Amino acid sequence: MEHPTAALFEELAVADAPQVMVVVDETFVAARILDGLQEDDVALNQRAVRRAERVVEVVDLARRHPEIYAVGDDADHARRSVFFDVAVRLQISENEARSLECTASTAAECLPLLWEHARDGFVSLRFVETAVSAVLRLQAPVGADPTARQYAADAIALIDETASRWALHLPISTFRRRVTILTDRLDPTPPERKHARGMVDRRVVVEDAGDGMSWLTALIPTVKAVAIKRRLTSTAKHLQKDRREGRTRDQVRADLLCDWLLGVGTDRAVKTTVFVTVPIGLVTGETVTAVPSTAFLGNPVASGTEAQLVGHGPIDPATARQAFLDATGFRRVITDPVHGIVLDMDRRTYRPTKAQRDWLVLQHGTCARDGCDRLALDADLDHDHPWSRGGPTNTSNLRPLCPADHVRRHRTRMIYRNRENHTVQVITPTGFRTNDPPPF
Repeated sequence: MEHPTAALFEELAVADAPQVMVVVDETFVAARILDGLQEDDVALNQRAVRRAERVVEVVDLARRHPEIYAVGDDADHARRSVFFDVAVRLQISENEARSLECTASTAAECLPLLWEHARDGFVSLRFVETAVSAVLRLQAPVGADPTARQYAADAIALIDETASRWALHLPISTFRRRVTILTDRLDPTPPERKHARGMVDRRVVVEDAGDGMSWLTALIPTVKAVAIKRRLTSTAKHLQKDRREGRTRDQVRADLLCDWLLGVGTDRAVKTTVFVTVPIGLVTGETVTAVPSTAFLGNPVASGTEAQLVGHGPIDPATARQAFLDATGFRRVITDPVHGIVLDMDRRTYRPTKAQRDWLVLQHGTCARDGCDRLALDADLDHDHPWSRGGPTNTSNLRPLCPADHVRRHRTRMIYRNRENHTVQVITPTGFRTNDPPPF
């Protein structure tokens, strides 16, 4: 005779079976999706490594055969040109192309264990880039004695062995922190020399933040950075003692930084030429465009009612009006009422060369070459038809090219071809043609 408790357990199992089965099915589906996600990640890592290896291959080919890119046997310009060719094809910057080549070539030579994991797809290039940075720090300098070279080789081997294990299990943030700590411990360079090495990279960077705002960052010595912040804070505290001061401390510090860098209220203020196109309708209700003689560079292709920071983009009406009112003078520009393209400019007060440069700055905003966003204000004026061969110095024959493109145009086999809309197409020696779709 069956025990009654067993019968009860059987009934409960039958009653609960569908619900349990549903939970198991959904868990199984989720697991399959996540397994597929990992498989996709492995495939992506493998393709990324193959992409980097192809960059190394073509750079090595250009090194062996500089005549592919350079005029004559100029290996340096050939190397620069092949990175440019890679960059325009992959729609990345030339620095990114160089980084890909450096990462792949250094890892293949110095980090064989980690590079093998990357080629198998189990490690992404982000991990490899971090380890390569450590290798570049620990490599023995040229001319080092055998003892220093052996120490560097042993330290790099330890980085490879350790990083190849960490990369399989750690998130990238933890991996970077551990590799940095290990590299600091292995680096025999005295602290003062490390600081001197870091000083080489000091710079200022402007990054667009939207809404007419930008981040201004500077890589500078820590001692100076702390002193600057303390001075800003102390001055802000003093200003905030005024009850009429309605700004937050962060806002006061930001305003003080701007005033101090621009030399506001001093006789040492540096005057620079910048362009802001201000629709006169913002001030008088008219339809032509006025250009203050002291303002930044912006995209000249703008609507007739939108102010532009030339080379950067639109700015809000309040800032535009203030720029117009603060300007010591302005130039009148006629624009196409539909497309906003510059058609004519009043040059009565300009010397010819100054007027031509301003005209080209307004026409282009940035370097005329497809995809280059360096400001036209800082560019060279290049003759499409060379002046040495009878090309005239007029606006129809001139285009702004940044220094890198200007050199590349004359020292390599790259072809820079003008279009009717004043943009410049580049045709590389390997047959690739750049393209610049029309603005929206």
